[in-house]
Amino acid sequence: MKLIYKNILMICVCFLNMGAIYGSENKKAYKSIQELSVPKKMTQTDSLALLEQKEKLIATLLEKQEAFELKYFILIGVLLFLVILFGLLCLLNKRGDKRLEKIVSLLEKNQKSDESNSEVAKDNTLDIDPVVIDAILENLKVFEQERGFLNPKITLYEFAKKLQTNTKYLSKVINTYKLKSFRNYINDLRVQYSIERLKQHRDYRNYTMHAMAQEAGFSNRESFSKAFQRKTGESVSDFLKQAPLK
Repeated sequence: MKLIYKNILMICVCFLNMGAIYGSENKKAYKSIQELSVPKKMTQTDSLALLEQKEKLIATLLEKQEAFELKYFILIGVLLFLVILFGLLCLLNKRGDKRLEKIVSLLEKNQKSDESNSEVAKDNTLDIDPVVIDAILENLKVFEQERGFLNPKITLYEFAKKLQTNTKYLSKVINTYKLKSFRNYINDLRVQYSIERLKQHRDYRNYTMHAMAQEAGFSNRESFSKAFQRKTGESVSDFLKQAPLK
């Protein structure tokens, strides 16, 4: 597109230059013809020679004019071709954009369809009523927001009883939607709580491992240390050396 646009500008410049050159050459030719006017005191032979020279100049001028007109018409043809080509490319470009938009729209629809199908497939695999699944997921969200995981005595049975469901349904939903077991789900929430405390509170960094474990809901420091290492890939002390205080 840019190349065609530049070519059109170049041809326009050529038109202007050719017009200027042709005008200056015509002026010179007409001046030469005027200078060849036959003086009064001149022999017949000289007069015939001047007339012959004048006719040659006129013929040369006509040839140049024809050559100029030929070039002029060729340039006009090229310019029209480029203009038409430029217009066609603009039209095709707009159509291409519309097609691209349609393709993107179709891809987005297919993606949404795949996601919905995936959710349906999960529900079918679990063999649980979708209403029950939605209720459990909503309760898990509230559980996380209210930090119910800090309770050190929480168990799968007690948690299922609190959510008014059974342990089988609760365990399946956590395994499928949280991609982890109930125990790892609870421990990861506790470790994430500890990480946030370590980053935001200076006094929490002065806690002992035992105190950190108790506040996060772990029964002992060993289980806290193991869960922290599993989730972050490093020990609490190494984490403290790297994590800046906010």
